[in-house]
Formats: sequence, C-alpha cells, structure tokens
Amino acid sequence: MKPVQLGKLAVELDLECEGDPAVEVRGLAGLRDASPQDLSFVTGERYRKDFELSGAGAYLVPPDFDTDGRPCLRTRAPYADFARAIEVLHPRSKPAPGVHETAVLGGGVALGKDVSVGPYCVIGTGASIGDRTCLHAQVVLYPGVRIGVDCEIHSGVHLRDDVTLGDRCVIQSGAVIGGEGFGFTFRADGTRIRVPHRCPVEIGDDCEIGANSTIDASHPGHPRRGHPEVRTRLGNGVKVDNLVQIGHGTDIGDGAMLCALVGLAGSSEVGRGVYIGGQAGVADGVRIGPGALIGGGTGVAGDIEAGAQVLGYPPMERRLWWRVMAASKRLPQLLRRVREIEKKVDVASGD
Repeated sequence: MKPVQLGKLAVELDLECEGDPAVEVRGLAGLRDASPQDLSFVTGERYRKDFELSGAGAYLVPPDFDTDGRPCLRTRAPYADFARAIEVLHPRSKPAPGVHETAVLGGGVALGKDVSVGPYCVIGTGASIGDRTCLHAQVVLYPGVRIGVDCEIHSGVHLRDDVTLGDRCVIQSGAVIGGEGFGFTFRADGTRIRVPHRCPVEIGDDCEIGANSTIDASHPGHPRRGHPEVRTRLGNGVKVDNLVQIGHGTDIGDGAMLCALVGLAGSSEVGRGVYIGGQAGVADGVRIGPGALIGGGTGVAGDIEAGAQVLGYPPMERRLWWRVMAASKRLPQLLRRVREIEKKVDVASGD
C-alpha cells in the first residue's frame, strides 16, 4: 500500500483534519493493534481506555471526542469513514471492460458501456446488462435477466429467468437467484405435483446478496401486495449475508438486513429497516413490521409488531427474554425448595 499523508486523506474523505497534516498513514488497524503508521478509529467514550493505550499515528473520531492533541480526522460516523478509508488505501482492481473470448452470449443480448464479461460466462437470450457492470468468471444469466448499472456479479452466480437487479448491486459468489420455489401440492390420488414458479425475483438498488444465498421465484398464487404482478421482491438497500434462504413470494422492505443462516419461508413479509439475526427462522405468511429486531436463533411463527425487539422460541420481548434466561439458571435450586415444601405439607397433613 502506498503511504498517504493525513491531510490528503482528509481531502479525499472530505473530513476536518486536526494536528499535523504531514503524518504518513501506511496502514489501518483497530485501536489495540495499531502502530504509529496506522490510522484507527474511535466511535465514542466507551472506548476511551483503548484510545489512551493505542499506539496509532492518527484516528477517526467523533466531533466532540477529546484526543489530547493526537492527529485526527473529525467525523460523525467514524466506523463508516474507516470503511471509506479502506477503499482509498486498499483499492480493489477491477477487470478491464470487454467480453472474454470464452464467454457465450445468446441472441439479442444488450451490453451497456464499459461492461466486463469474464471467462466462461453464459448470458441467455434477451438479457441486458447496464453500464460499467462487471461479471466475473463463470457467471450464468438465464434468458431475460436485467441488470442495472455499476453492479458486480462474482464468480459462480446464477441468475435465473427474468430476474431483475437494480443499480449498484453486489452479488457474492455462488448465490442463486430466481430458482424454483419449494412448492408442491397433492393430486387427487395423493401423489405430489410441483407448482410451477414462473414469477421472477426483483431486487432494488444498492442491494448486496451474500455468498451461497438463495432467493426463490414465486408463482401466481402468491400475494401481489399492491403491485401489478407477483414477484419475490427485495427493496432498495437490502443487505443479505451468506447462506440465507429467502422463500418464494417473500417481500423485503428497503434497508432490511438478514444475517447468516436466516431462513424466510414463502410469502413472508419483512418490513422496512428490519434486522434479523443469524440462524433465525420465519414461518410462511408471517409479517414482520418495520423497524423490528429479531434476535439470532429466534423462531418466528406469528406476526411481529413494528419496532418490536424479540428473542427466543417462542419469541419474547427482548428484556423479558433476558429475565427468563437469568431465572432459568435458578430452576434447579427452586425445584429443590418446592420439593422440600411439598414434604413439609405432606407431613403436616398426615399423608
């Protein structure tokens, strides 16, 4: 990494610089690991002790944080600007525009300006790819897929028929979007028949889908929720971690976040700004209101109100859940006391 002076980094990030602007930044690190050549960050007084013991050469700090004269950049979002600094100091190379000679393109494919199509990609008939979008090696786009501008599709991704991605989306390796939903019913003789899922997945702008996550297509029997057509929908700014399963006909609101190993059953509805912790499961048709927080490992079998914070199975209000967990540690002692009381009652009654 090429060193950069703190003052120049301040200009790059559009932040206020305090202290010597000539301080050279050669790396990035957390407070406890930082050396005099590193830039670190502090989010508030909670980390005052770590800051005082830190050996970093410069810091990203909140506007009112006392640095005792140490070089710093002032910001209202230190961690977010630390992320921006990573982009500045560790820029990731991007493949050059063009179509690799091993790629296969069907008829009627539309490529925008400066699109990059990597080795062994397969692009189906009628697909369209927006300006400056990058497809890494072995990406497969089925017919009718539409991808917006400035997207990055990593190796091994499969986008099935008519999937739509908005602008600036990132799809990590191995994700499968638009596969057949898990829907079966019974014939009159009791044998199973698959319900065809022909209604595609629609993903908004600025979304990220983690590695090996799956988002299933829906069928015409799923709710439209005010839209002209049935879709499995993700709004703008939705962030999905690795190994997440999103079932057919699901609707996820803007800014929602789903952590690793979350499972959403079909027709579930996740409101705007909802956070779902790792390994949580949501039953089919459940509605989670805007701004709700679902703790890791929670099993959600019924609707959750807007703004609620729940944990456990069955889900409990967050503070109640912690009280229940604390009380559970005392259950063996409580059981012994109950048995002792029962013995005394038996003796007093003559039984």
